[in-house]
Amino acid sequence: MKLLLTSNGFCTPEIIAKCVELAGKPQNEINFAVINEAYAVEHGDHGWVLDDLNKIKDNFKGRIELVNLLALDLETVKTRLQLADVIFVIGGHTDYLMSVIKKAGLDKLLPELLETKVYVGSSAGSMVMCNRVSTEAYAKIYGEENDYDINEYLGLVDVAIKPHLNSKLFPNNRKEVLLEIAKNYKGVIYGLSDEAAIVVDGDSTYVIGDNTVKIIDGELTQ
Repeated sequence: MKLLLTSNGFCTPEIIAKCVELAGKPQNEINFAVINEAYAVEHGDHGWVLDDLNKIKDNFKGRIELVNLLALDLETVKTRLQLADVIFVIGGHTDYLMSVIKKAGLDKLLPELLETKVYVGSSAGSMVMCNRVSTEAYAKIYGEENDYDINEYLGLVDVAIKPHLNSKLFPNNRKEVLLEIAKNYKGVIYGLSDEAAIVVDGDSTYVIGDNTVKIIDGELTQ
């Protein structure tokens, strides 16, 4: 399994280079399938969605296909994702994204796809691959109060991720707040800056980029 779980997509040369390494192909030949569902319930400026898409287009010259999970049947989704080298999932409302993944059946399909495909997540697209903390935690940090009847994520990586650490867009996403929401949580929580990512390459899991906070069982470790 090869995962690149970013806070903010392809925003640094190191993250771009890591994607190329995981894909094992020349950068100008890497094909993308993009899942862009999570922003749909969020109100306000969606310019950041275009930014994420443009970062793919500007840095990779292969084919880019937008795969709409709600418009297509699961077999068609599978066929289109199989044509890509990288499955890229854009951020937005995390619990809504997870509800769409479950409704479409992608949660059952992903383990098979990830035997051969690289998965790159941005923000919520990274969070759904990991563990969920609580509705209260997401409401406090991101203002996501509607949980869409979701109480767990895919759990393919045994950590929880909080992207956009110290971002001006999310003033509550600070080390002190992470420690507060983690005090009763058993497990690992990573606070990732917009320049950081978690890499999963087979049995190896590690962090790239700067300004990461790691909390284990409520205790700060780095």
